[in-house]
Amino acid sequence: MKKKKPIIGLTSSILDIEVKGEVNPAVHTNHQYVKAVTEIGGIPIVIPVSNEDMAKEYIDICDGLIFTSGEDVDPSRYNQEPEEELQEINFARDETEIPLAKYAIEKKVPIMGTCRGLGIINVALGGTMKQDLGSGHNQEAYRKLPTHEIDIKEDSQLYHLFGEKKAMVNSKHHQAVDKLADSLSVAAISDDDVIEAVESNKKDQFILGLQFHPEELFAIDSKMLNLLMSFRQACEKNAR
Repeated sequence: MKKKKPIIGLTSSILDIEVKGEVNPAVHTNHQYVKAVTEIGGIPIVIPVSNEDMAKEYIDICDGLIFTSGEDVDPSRYNQEPEEELQEINFARDETEIPLAKYAIEKKVPIMGTCRGLGIINVALGGTMKQDLGSGHNQEAYRKLPTHEIDIKEDSQLYHLFGEKKAMVNSKHHQAVDKLADSLSVAAISDDDVIEAVESNKKDQFILGLQFHPEELFAIDSKMLNLLMSFRQACEKNAR
């Protein structure tokens, strides 16, 4: 019997699209996530911004989740006041994604998060964020060009996937983990000690949060493809 392809949910935002002078809100996800999931043999579905009840329904559908990039996580979610450097937030998106993360972890659905997605995972599990790092980690270069080095912890799952202690990544973030959630461990840092990757410290839960974008690099970097394939394999095991 042919193996079922895993269904992988992709979180989204709302983008106003103007057509013939009329502005309408549209569901928006970077198409690179769709391409990446398709390339690794998954079935991508886009999860629209909704509410906590719908989050439960999507967890029952999905064999894995990717928390995509986008707006800042609302600091009220980790009991802080907004700082001057805070950028755009999306209250409704947080209302969807934080419950999604919590229910996914409760049901041991594999999850991966990039950029904002790492923040959502950390905050959902009780961590906090640095609201602004300045410009040092927000590369101006082309997104598919790795320009930033990370140091990978040798005892991490990420090291097992990459097979080396250092890697070049495409860094595109102005926020980062401050207090790390208790159930997560650091997988990689930058040379200025910013957390660049986190993972679950529980062996029976696949969680990988990244400040970089493997969905933009998998076509030219075998390490990024291996990372995505490992996620797919975890989703495949979870397929119902």
